[in-house]
Amino acid sequence: MKGLMIKDAKLLKNQGKILAVMLVVVAGIMYFATDVNASFIVGYITIIFAMFTATTISYDEFDNCYLFLMTLPVTRKKYVNEKYLFALISILIAWCVSMVLATVVELSGGDLLSWGEWIGGNLCIIFIAWVFVSVMLPLRLKFNAEKARYANLIAMGCILAVVYIVYQMGKLLPAEARSRMAAYINEIGDTGILLVFGVVAVAAGVISYLCSRHIMTRKEF
Repeated sequence: MKGLMIKDAKLLKNQGKILAVMLVVVAGIMYFATDVNASFIVGYITIIFAMFTATTISYDEFDNCYLFLMTLPVTRKKYVNEKYLFALISILIAWCVSMVLATVVELSGGDLLSWGEWIGGNLCIIFIAWVFVSVMLPLRLKFNAEKARYANLIAMGCILAVVYIVYQMGKLLPAEARSRMAAYINEIGDTGILLVFGVVAVAAGVISYLCSRHIMTRKEF
């Protein structure tokens, strides 16, 4: 697995330099040109960079590289394990870097209220990025690059559609029910909300991992 990690790290190093610069520039422009919160910088950089890690599978498919990898002491299970571990490490690194940039922006503007609220509020971005990766990896293993692109768009569209439907259904609830829900959310606090995000991310990761294992086991090269 160590060899696979080094391979993907080198791929990401070669291909990710331009992407990293572009993400920082775009996030900076969006922040200073609009009224978005500095948390946008953290979310934008972390999620986009995390999704980019799934492209390492494209390089493994190029020129029958899968066949070469499987001649090495690499099993299909180890291959899947490495992809998820590499994605998690990439998310954490991207989050830490973007947090430093966003914190500098917040401090320069004097808008940082408390470290606890600032860090805690942005921790959920790690879980959101992990959910996106959990959706992308099985699809990317199942389909080739072209089909996976459309499959990812459909999957993301379905997620957004579910969120929109839930939001619209929430608006149809009686005012009393909405007020009770708001009171419950206030009661559990930021820690409770963060825990909910964590549970959802873990569940998504487990389901995604099992699907990827199954797909990789049946995959023909």
